[in-house]
Amino acid sequence: MDTRELETLIAVADAQSFHGAADRLGLTQPAVTRRIQRLEERIGKSLFDRATKPLQPTIAGHRALTEARDLLRRLEGFSDSVLGNTKRHGPFRLGVSHGAAPLLAAQELRSLHRAFPDMSLSIKSGWSAELLPLLRRGEIDAMLSLDGPNGIVGGVQNRDLPASLSPQTLLDDEIVAIGPKSSRPHPTTITELAKHPMILMPEGCTFRALGNAWAHKNGVEFTSVLEVSALELQIEMVAAGAGYGIMARRFCQHSPAANRIKILDIPGMNWGMAITLIRRASSSDLDDIIDKVGELVINAGKASDNPHAEMLSAS
Repeated sequence: MDTRELETLIAVADAQSFHGAADRLGLTQPAVTRRIQRLEERIGKSLFDRATKPLQPTIAGHRALTEARDLLRRLEGFSDSVLGNTKRHGPFRLGVSHGAAPLLAAQELRSLHRAFPDMSLSIKSGWSAELLPLLRRGEIDAMLSLDGPNGIVGGVQNRDLPASLSPQTLLDDEIVAIGPKSSRPHPTTITELAKHPMILMPEGCTFRALGNAWAHKNGVEFTSVLEVSALELQIEMVAAGAGYGIMARRFCQHSPAANRIKILDIPGMNWGMAITLIRRASSSDLDDIIDKVGELVINAGKASDNPHAEMLSAS
């Protein structure tokens, strides 16, 4: 198979048009079209839905893109090995869920870059449910996720993950209720908490869904809710005394507002979670840099297990 056809396939998908791919590759649009047509004839399937704008891959196209990206990366690694070039270079695309983001902040990313200076790092942030399809399609190489209770990994049940993905639990975490440290007294039950203004993520967020379910189970509901889409802003508003919230413990303890919030001890409101690193089985040539990500996250997590963290919840 001509690798130029695979490169063209990726360029068309990234540009979402034949014209844009032609500009990127320095080719004419008919030349790009012929390459894709040859690839489609060889596979026997249409790779792009030409009726959509912008251009989108078909189901077969998504599968072909995944294989093309993996194949080209492995071919690059093969050439490096033959030439005796032991330095790792090329792209590494990592997805980081919002809930896990504090554990891979600027300091950790600088360390990752120092360890792999010739690698081109690309960080994609989003919710786990948004990142997982990108990982399955090969648009990112690994993802760091805050995963939910009851076997939820990357937004889906563990048993439903395809064999092509391999999850690794790095750290435990939990979802807790939080309040402004300056307030007294703090609510000690879900009934008392529901009487206060709540600063929550929009509907669809796991944190909010867990809180709503527990409230309903106890015959109450959150009636005064201010929706905030950014987790750090939510913590800042709680710290400022605007209301109470529901948040991942480690996110709170890594927040600049950590010394201004209190983690509440409300029965039933401490749901076990996990920080999980998920990689693609076909990305074994990237295992060294993915392993380094895991190491950095685990080390960052140690800061969440210090005596100050215990004082925060007990004070």
